[in-house]
Amino acid sequence: MYWLKLIKKNLFKVFLKKIFISIFAIYFVLIFPLNAADNNEIASNKALDGLTASKSQIEEILEYFSESIQNKTPIDTEKTSKMFGYKNFEEFANQYLKIFKLTDITVDEIREYLEGTDSTVIIDQSKKNIDKLYKLIMNDEYFKKKNTYLKTYKKGVHKGNEINMMALAVYVNYEKEMAKITKNPNLKKISRFTWWWGVTWGNNSNPYGYALKGCRESAEKYKLFGGKCIIVDWRSKKTGEIKNMIKPDVELAQRMKELKNKKIKKEKPKIKVEEKIKIANINIPVQVFLVKYNQPNFKSKITSNEVKEDFKKANDIWNRRGLNFEIINISNVKGSSKKISKDLKWVESKYVKSLQIDLKKQTMKSKNDKKYDQIVQKIIGAKKNRNKNAINVFYIPHIPSGLACGVAYTYALNKKYFAQLDQLRRQNLGFIIIGEKSACISRGRTVAHELGHMFSLGHKHDQKTDLMMWGSGIEIQNWQLQKFQKYHNKYLRKRLTF
Repeated sequence: MYWLKLIKKNLFKVFLKKIFISIFAIYFVLIFPLNAADNNEIASNKALDGLTASKSQIEEILEYFSESIQNKTPIDTEKTSKMFGYKNFEEFANQYLKIFKLTDITVDEIREYLEGTDSTVIIDQSKKNIDKLYKLIMNDEYFKKKNTYLKTYKKGVHKGNEINMMALAVYVNYEKEMAKITKNPNLKKISRFTWWWGVTWGNNSNPYGYALKGCRESAEKYKLFGGKCIIVDWRSKKTGEIKNMIKPDVELAQRMKELKNKKIKKEKPKIKVEEKIKIANINIPVQVFLVKYNQPNFKSKITSNEVKEDFKKANDIWNRRGLNFEIINISNVKGSSKKISKDLKWVESKYVKSLQIDLKKQTMKSKNDKKYDQIVQKIIGAKKNRNKNAINVFYIPHIPSGLACGVAYTYALNKKYFAQLDQLRRQNLGFIIIGEKSACISRGRTVAHELGHMFSLGHKHDQKTDLMMWGSGIEIQNWQLQKFQKYHNKYLRKRLTF
């Protein structure tokens, strides 16, 4: 079918279902025994396996795109990409294409899909515009090249039977495409689509059911969203009659009528009440580990002074709210992974390629998730490198998956409650990993962002301004400060000592 090349190993479904993130690499714990490390002893594998990982950069932007498309919110792809830490949209698109080895799709086609529906257009469902949509579908370059619908009709025979009637169903975002046509009557191309067709012979009933069923199955297979399957074309081989079957959408027509007749109401200017900024007074100890590797593609170069500069930038953000992260020690430790080259190769060739994104459940997972986490923990020596009385931060050459600038592994992010969770949180088993190399705007801001995760702050609030979202934001809201304080006081205040 048409989308077969576009969806290589089922990974392009990201762009077709909410599209493009955001999407979550979160691993929930079921039940863990109460023997996790509560002292300087080596932490158990089961306890470490239960740590929840913060989302990656690419997951966040994919989630944002998907929600915007579902809500029919216009998207500025350039601004959005910069908001999430990319130089421009092209950098994001190329990174995605590279990660998932996609070749039969262009950056411009990705951009066009993500732009969504122009909600400012009063859509004209005239016969002229509907006929225009029909022609664009039937004359689509890829459809004409890949379809067997027209070829089968011309042949007049299907599976040895003389054809009576045929029908073509297409999965299309009707509202979006009609808005584009209304805005530009000379439109040359619509967004890519999938299709299916049905055929009957003899005295069989009409082929609509076959076409729609196949179309819906195809759309579901490739996780398409934002549109629906509609009958576009019907034709009779016996009479030669061909019909455009696209019909005006009644509900859409009513909405457009209301929009057209809606009077602009002058709203009284709202007086913005400035929220009083709350300040805490908390000093938190931090243990930094510089994990040393000397592999050609995984070489440690960072210095203690550079780390101190990162934390200066991080504290410039947190100090505004009365929070300070004080480095008590910077330790150079040898990388504990003796098979680092082999492990990194496995991550690239097996783990990344095996990622499956389910936008309905808003998850990104792989059958290899557990092994990947074990490799990451082995790289930093998480079992032995630990200061139980401080927040543990590890610096490595780069995050192995290439999907993030930094990551926090912590029970603070675990949303599923179980009996042992409170105790595990109090044991301060979590840690932060920072990549020396990253595509993010500021490594110091990344440090500040990941530190927030350690105290239960998730990816929530405004993407343009907030520290806990991707991009360049540095604001910390009052409710975030309160949540931070609550987690600190309940679980870590007695644990984190100088």
